Amino acid sequence: MSHTAPAAHPARTGGATTRPTLRAVVLNLLLVVALSVPIVSMAYRSRALVTNIDGISYMGIARKYAEGDVTDAVNAYWSPMTSWLMAPFIRSGLGLTSAFLATNAVVCVAILVVSAWLVLRVTRSGWATAFTTAATAPVLLANVARQTPDLLVLLWFVGFVWMMLVADRARHGSRRRRIVVAAALGALCALGYFAKLFLVPVFVVVVPLWFAFRWWRTDHRDRAALRGSLVLVLTAAVAVVVVSAPWVVALSVKYHTVTAGSSLVVNTESKFTDAADGPDDDYVLPRPPDASAFSPAEDRTPSVFDGRALSAPRTTTASRADTGDDEDRASTTTTLAGKLTYYVSQRLDALPYYQLRISSFAPFATWIGVLFAAALLFRLVDTRRHAFATVAAVATGVYWLGYAGIATVESFGGNARYYLPLASGTVIMVAALLPDAWHRIGRGRTVRRVLAVVACLLVVTASVTQNALGLAAPFSSVLGGSIGAPPLQVAGPTVTQKEPLVEALRAHHTIPRDSRIAGSNARAMAQLAFRLDAHVSGTDSQRYDIQDPSFVRLLHRADVQYWLQFTPEDAQPKDLTGAGTVVDEVVVDTTCQDVKGADVEPCRVQVVDLDR
Repeated sequence: MSHTAPAAHPARTGGATTRPTLRAVVLNLLLVVALSVPIVSMAYRSRALVTNIDGISYMGIARKYAEGDVTDAVNAYWSPMTSWLMAPFIRSGLGLTSAFLATNAVVCVAILVVSAWLVLRVTRSGWATAFTTAATAPVLLANVARQTPDLLVLLWFVGFVWMMLVADRARHGSRRRRIVVAAALGALCALGYFAKLFLVPVFVVVVPLWFAFRWWRTDHRDRAALRGSLVLVLTAAVAVVVVSAPWVVALSVKYHTVTAGSSLVVNTESKFTDAADGPDDDYVLPRPPDASAFSPAEDRTPSVFDGRALSAPRTTTASRADTGDDEDRASTTTTLAGKLTYYVSQRLDALPYYQLRISSFAPFATWIGVLFAAALLFRLVDTRRHAFATVAAVATGVYWLGYAGIATVESFGGNARYYLPLASGTVIMVAALLPDAWHRIGRGRTVRRVLAVVACLLVVTASVTQNALGLAAPFSSVLGGSIGAPPLQVAGPTVTQKEPLVEALRAHHTIPRDSRIAGSNARAMAQLAFRLDAHVSGTDSQRYDIQDPSFVRLLHRADVQYWLQFTPEDAQPKDLTGAGTVVDEVVVDTTCQDVKGADVEPCRVQVVDLDR
């Protein structure tokens, strides 16, 4: 009896030696189509919603591209790929929110197709592929309505794992093949840069780390293999530079300095600085970056955001408690040592929240990671034989560490959507090992089937219950309990938001289209500007006081036409006669305070025409 057969098994070699069977391809294609239907339906029903404040900026930029306003559309803060993909939909006549949801629907279907074909092509296992699709679809269903680039990031991540595997196989191929594959890998990395700037450190770490690890683990005595790996890494780096260069040049020309983007600097700088730092004596009123922008957030690049901001001295006293800040908190981050100490302490404090965010949609991810690490430790997983699972694990681990390094306590670990690749990454790790596990678990055919099926069903059930049914996953901390989210409704009429303030202002024709506005509840103003097609100035937590003559003069300098004063219905209204004429007053249920997470309450909103 021969014992050499296992060496040819795809799960152990890291790649298939033959094509998948036609039956496996057809059945999994049908599954992908079946699960795509509710995802597309959810996108269609949600097309009228504004589900994320960041999405307003992406939609504003996409509108500029669709209208041919490329100069204003080029943006160093918001990565361009999402807006690029939306622009053709907008140009064809779709509304901004519909264009975003159409883009998301296409991306979700692409994720299912690419994930399924990757697993099927590598493992040749129809069941492993079906598991991947079934576990991934609920996560997509729960996120397709979100107007963010995170689904695009997820698509890139799956493609990146695939290309890393192809490049790994090319290490011992011809020089021509290595160059072609490395160029394709570099081009894909550049697409990641266009999708989200955070992906740059991900692929910058993963690519050299993986090939260094593979050379040390398998070929460290072979200088030819070292040269082959170096050719791959260097060619990929050149391809990244070549493909990215036009966009970097465009950014550098617009901002008059060499730059590849500003979001990493803006978002990581605050991680080293206490929020209490900085002066608090002046009003700061940022203005939109260009004439068509909805809000200042449409470009948070410091040279633009700060350069367009106006300031004025505060001549009245406003309670710092109104914004939920702690005035007595002393700054401890003025020195390098203080900054580093603050950074480390905040990351450690944020870890529980970080894990909570991940478990909200993928409670199996951490368990899979721990079990995979244990399997490596006990040599149940071999990095040479299980290259597919290992490269997925490396990419997932680096991505995990990246966000672990910037998660904050203030944001309770950030948004769960940031971590979506951890779901696909860990699902792919399991799928890659399923064929091998099928052969390893027990001798009895029935035992193997039962154990493998039960393990897969646990992951799939966790994904479905957590993401689609609003129930805690089977092995989460609240066994079988509600997580506070209603079950997703994939069929029915178009979902609309309750926006009483927008409806009232539209009904009264209070604020004309293209007006320049500002308000005391700055956190609510961007969405209001989007709905009214207006342009808002200001930013949150500034404690703007319309009764301060200094601030009124600042509004006039900023050419603001309308001020919206938000006051709880049971509170004494402010005297607005010194600012202008109150042209409308409504009482609606909305967030009234300029505080993160403020409750909805009866709120009196007074619209002041500053020009009267």
